[in-house]
Amino acid sequence: MSQKKHFFLASSLLFFFFAANSGFSESFRVRKVVPLSLSQNQESVTVGISDALLIKLPEDRTYLSGIEVNIKIPDVVATWHDSVAYTLYNSLSPSPDEKKIDYTGEKIYVNTIPGKFSERIYFPLSKDFAIKGSPYASIIPKMPKVDDCVFLRFQQAMKGVPEELEKAVFEISAKPVLSDKGKLNLSVTPAAREDKKYAVYIDDNLVSNYRDILLKTGEHHLSIISDSYRNEVRTFRIEQARTTNLAISLKGIEPTLKILSPSTTEVFLDDKKVHPNEERVIDSGDHKITFRFGDYELVKTLSAVNGRSYTVNLNIEANITEEQ
Repeated sequence: MSQKKHFFLASSLLFFFFAANSGFSESFRVRKVVPLSLSQNQESVTVGISDALLIKLPEDRTYLSGIEVNIKIPDVVATWHDSVAYTLYNSLSPSPDEKKIDYTGEKIYVNTIPGKFSERIYFPLSKDFAIKGSPYASIIPKMPKVDDCVFLRFQQAMKGVPEELEKAVFEISAKPVLSDKGKLNLSVTPAAREDKKYAVYIDDNLVSNYRDILLKTGEHHLSIISDSYRNEVRTFRIEQARTTNLAISLKGIEPTLKILSPSTTEVFLDDKKVHPNEERVIDSGDHKITFRFGDYELVKTLSAVNGRSYTVNLNIEANITEEQ
């Protein structure tokens, strides 16, 4: 058969497929259904003409935006290009299973296998699908209604092909296309387990649910605003298809004080002996801090303001002077 006649027959049959494409239900039989589980490992299967490929989707599809299908095309099919078609279906009855061969379904997309030795096809499954078309890949223009699988049927698209083509098989692998998102799990612990109000903002947007917050990958900003606690600000990064955990302990607005001194020094706060090197909450206003070491005494005063943290550090230095 001449290439011109081959092209005419394939084009005519393909036109018929597309003409009956939208909203068209048909009953059909396949030779067998070949299951393929969707995973990053890219398990491969072999599919023949008159077979169907059943791509099983994972239970957790939080980050699944589409499917990338890679097909190795036999020489004879590449030579007789457009002689084999693949069809995508919706609303299949009965539910697809490798033990069933008779189906009724809505045909939503049809195309033919091109004259090359490999083909990459993308199936968008959500609005987050962002891959653009290119000369090296085809993108299905219609999004299938997905329950737990995608059903793709292969069939001969023209007559008069050699017997070798009718027996050809395709090696097919598939992997998930992940959305450019990740999750944040936020834990906020109020001071002393108090039940006081605070507001959490992520990228200036108020949030109320702190678990499984879906965000785009990259850097984000978090702020906690309250009249009862100190304001907190954090910067964090979200990685693709991963969960970031962030824990924040809220502090009261009362000022805090930490006194650092050698263990041999006695420390008094407002004339009461205290243990150094421990952070403590103090009242706002003036305070007296006294250090006693041996016969020496050093007194410092502090004016504490709400929302501030203070550290008093006693440094004892010995200076050496040399004279000639």
